[in-house]
Formats: sequence, C-alpha cells, structure tokens
Amino acid sequence: MPAEYHRPPDYYRWDGRRITAEEAQGLLLDVRGRLLAQDVIRVGAVVVVVSTWFTVIDLGLAANGRPLLWQTIVSDHAMHADIGQYTTREKAVRGHAQAVSMITSRLRGLVARAALDEARP
Repeated sequence: MPAEYHRPPDYYRWDGRRITAEEAQGLLLDVRGRLLAQDVIRVGAVVVVVSTWFTVIDLGLAANGRPLLWQTIVSDHAMHADIGQYTTREKAVRGHAQAVSMITSRLRGLVARAALDEARP
C-alpha cells in the first residue's frame, strides 16, 4: 500500500490551525461544541434535519489548498447525505442557511405536487 494511506490524519482547530492528536481528541469528544447549526424542517409528514459540524479532521483540500473542516449533513429516517463542505466557519454558516432554504423549498414543492396528484381523479 502507498505510504500516504499509513500517514496519520492532520487535526485542526476551527480557525484552521493544526493541533495535536490529544487536542483533537478533546474537540472530537465535545459533540455539542462542534455543532455549528441544526435545523429541523417539517413539511407535511416529512421531517428532515440539516446539521453543520466542525469536523476536526480535514475532509480533503479545497481548490485553494485549504483544509475542508466544516460539513453540512442532511438526514431523515431513511438517508444521510453530505451536501456541503467548507474551509471556514463563515462559509459554513452561509452554506447551512442556503441548505435549509433549498431543502425547505424542495420539500414544499414535493408535498404540494403530491397533494395535487392525490386530488386528481
């Protein structure tokens, strides 16, 4: 196996500065502290949760070479999907708000379409 598969991951603080594995362990255990935002979206009988987290571990490098340390995840009773990754807290805040808006709009459209389909004879 190539050597890069055996290299330990890099750990980061929320501001992008590298930290030790011991510091990372403390951050990883602070689940509530890593949660940036969480919204529960209810449209009809559909319930979806949008959560944005600080990951501590680099998810991969962005186009500008900065580590991706923030992640927006959407989940419901049947699925769990990563829909955004960000290099900074500020971008994560904006990305979370955009995700909530987009998902709310799509769910309303789907529920409205389903209601119309049911109303047709």
